[in-house]
Amino acid sequence: MSERLQIAIGVLRRGKQVLLARRQSHQHLAGFWEFPGGKLEAGETPEAALTREFEEEVGVTTRDWQPLIQIPWDYEKVSVLLNVYETEQFDGEPHGAEGQTVQWASISELSHFEFPGANRGLVQALQLPEHYMISGGFHDADDALSRLKAALDEGIRLVQLRAKTLDESAFQALAKQAVALTHRYAGARIVLNGKPEDLQAVPDADGLQLASTAIMGLTERPIPDDKLLGVSTHSDVEIAKALELNADFILLSPVKKTQSHPELEGLGWPTFAEQVANVPVPVFALGGMKPTDVGEARQNGGQGIAAISGLWPEPI
Repeated sequence: MSERLQIAIGVLRRGKQVLLARRQSHQHLAGFWEFPGGKLEAGETPEAALTREFEEEVGVTTRDWQPLIQIPWDYEKVSVLLNVYETEQFDGEPHGAEGQTVQWASISELSHFEFPGANRGLVQALQLPEHYMISGGFHDADDALSRLKAALDEGIRLVQLRAKTLDESAFQALAKQAVALTHRYAGARIVLNGKPEDLQAVPDADGLQLASTAIMGLTERPIPDDKLLGVSTHSDVEIAKALELNADFILLSPVKKTQSHPELEGLGWPTFAEQVANVPVPVFALGGMKPTDVGEARQNGGQGIAAISGLWPEPI
């Protein structure tokens, strides 16, 4: 494959809103919404390109651009790499300086806008948090719900309900209670670690987390598009299969050596970064992660960290 065309994409934030622009009638994908940006000029960094593009396109002076996600994408005639950055720091009032329509949109409402396919992972990156809590051990349903409430009180907004010791009916009964509890918190979402049938039995859950052992026999996305699909992976082959299934986000592990699987060597951050660079959707680092590892995960291209330890509360 020839070298990818480098594109800088900027997410201008104002509180819980982001700035969108609508592609004009003479442009490819006319009528679609997008985040402002453009091609990098020779020798230009993404940050410099965004400073220039935002002055030209929407008439604002920006600064302090921070990386959000890189998205490799293959169009019919060209392959691109979207270098996506975000900032809240700007002067001026954005307007369509080139005649295009621009508007502020709530991050939670972005699914109502029609974006080019390459922007799907970008939207997910904006809507997903940095911490993805996986439920750990508990004594009974009341204990599990008590710990879940404590985590939500502490600010956790993405939960994976995992309870391998429960049978199907007990897991689904707990899941219904956990979903109801989670949805009392604004913006909080909970996915079920299980089978598509679990999501059918608990339709108010926000999605499904599939183990790497469950994906290779699938030929299509097993749940509706309006539900989150997370996939656990350990290799490039599994990552490719997750993308084939149209996963919304991926877990990649083990980044570090873990007590639960001491026989497995951790990938290490350099290998994690190398694998993430080829993935057009958000990737959470898993395996030996602690809340303090979020910064390093993001520096290496990750969305953040997924973990039990440090996120799943101890007994109340």
